[in-house]
Amino acid sequence: MSVLHLVARTSSKPPPTLTASLALDKARHLAPRFAERALACEALRHCPDESIQDLFDSGLMRMMQPKMFGGSELGMSECLDVVLEIAKVCPSTAWVFTNLASHAWTIGQLELQAQQDVWGSDPRALAATGLAFPCGKATYERGGYRVSGRWPFASGVDASSWMIVGCMTDAGDASAPHRRFFLVPKSDFKSLDNWYAYGLTGSGSHDVEVVDAFVPEHLSVSAEIFAAGKDLPGGKIHSHPMYSMPTFVSFAYFLCIVPLGAAKGAIEQFVTSMRHRAGTYTGARVSELASVQARIAESSACVDFAETVLRRDWLELEMSTARGEYPSLETKLKWKRNVAFASGLIVKSIDTLMPAAGAAGLSSKLPLQRLFRDIHAASAHIALTWDIQATAYGQSALSIPPQSGLLL
Repeated sequence: MSVLHLVARTSSKPPPTLTASLALDKARHLAPRFAERALACEALRHCPDESIQDLFDSGLMRMMQPKMFGGSELGMSECLDVVLEIAKVCPSTAWVFTNLASHAWTIGQLELQAQQDVWGSDPRALAATGLAFPCGKATYERGGYRVSGRWPFASGVDASSWMIVGCMTDAGDASAPHRRFFLVPKSDFKSLDNWYAYGLTGSGSHDVEVVDAFVPEHLSVSAEIFAAGKDLPGGKIHSHPMYSMPTFVSFAYFLCIVPLGAAKGAIEQFVTSMRHRAGTYTGARVSELASVQARIAESSACVDFAETVLRRDWLELEMSTARGEYPSLETKLKWKRNVAFASGLIVKSIDTLMPAAGAAGLSSKLPLQRLFRDIHAASAHIALTWDIQATAYGQSALSIPPQSGLLL
C-alpha cells in the first residue's frame, strides 16, 4: 500500500457532509482532474492514488456510508448521478468509485458488529468484492466459517482493506450447500495483480485469493437475505431505506451507469471535434455531411432512451423500498432485462459514432477510442449482458424456473 493510501485512510480530518447538490458539484469539480489522469490510470492498471485521495477529501467516497460512522448516508440516485459525471471523462475511475462507494452501502446492510469491525478503528476503510459463489468454499466451524477461494474481478482492491466474497457453504450436515457472503480483512486475502484488459484497463480488477481464513459468523450473511432486502440487519439500525433495499437487483444500476456516462462523454467529445474538422482528403467540413449528422442523432437517441428507462426503473425501486414494499421475482427480472437492454443501446451509441470518427478516433492520445473500449468492457459484465438477462426474463414469462446461480 502506498504512502498516499495510508494518508487517505488514517487522516483525522472529518469528511464534509454532503447533500445531493453538493455531491454533484464536487463530482463536476473533480472531473477535469480525473480526465487529466485518464492515461496514467490506464498505464497503472488501477485508479491513481491522487484520485482516491480526491474522492476521500471531497466526501464522495463516503457518500453512501451510514451517518453513524461519519458518512453522508446519501441514496442510490445521488450516487448514480455522481458516477455519471465521473464516467464521462474516466470510466475506469468511475468503475472503481461506483464499486467502492456502493460497498459502503452494502456493509451498512450488515449487522452492527460487522460495521464496527470495518469502520470502528478506520472509518475510511473500503471493501472490494468477489461475488462469484462457485469460486469460494466455506465450511462451518463453531462461531464462524473457514473460507477459501479465488475470485476474479475485484475492482478497486488496491485501495481496499476488506473483501466481500461469495461462497458455497457447507454446514457440516446433510443439507445442500447454500450461498453466503463473507467479509474478509486484508490480512487474510491476497491481490494477485493480474488485471490486463482491453477495456476498463485502469480499474485494477485483479483476482483475489483467500486461503483457509476463519471468518466470524457476524461477518457473514445469507445471499438470500441480501436478495430479498427486507430482513437485512442494517435496515433495522439505520433510518435510510436504502439499507433495506434488495441488493442484487440494485447493483446492476451501479454498473450500467458507467457505460452510460462514458457514452454521454463520447457524444460530447465527438460533437465538439466535428464542429470545426475538415476532411483529410477532401478538405470539406465534416459537420456538413448528412451521414455524420444522422450518426450524432442516432447515437444520442440511444443514450437518451437508455437513460430514461434506467432512471424510471431505479426510481421505482427506491420508492417501493421507501414504502416498505419489495419487488416480486417477475419485477426484478423485468428491471434486469431493462438494464441489459439499455446497455445494448449504449453499446450501439458508441458503435454508431466510431465509423464517422475516422482514423483520428483511433488515436491513443485522444479519449474516444478509450471510451469505446471501456463501454464494451463494462457492458460485458454478466449483470449487463443481454443474452443472460433476456433468457432469465423469457424463462419466467414461460413459467420456467430461471437458471440457478443468477444474482436475483
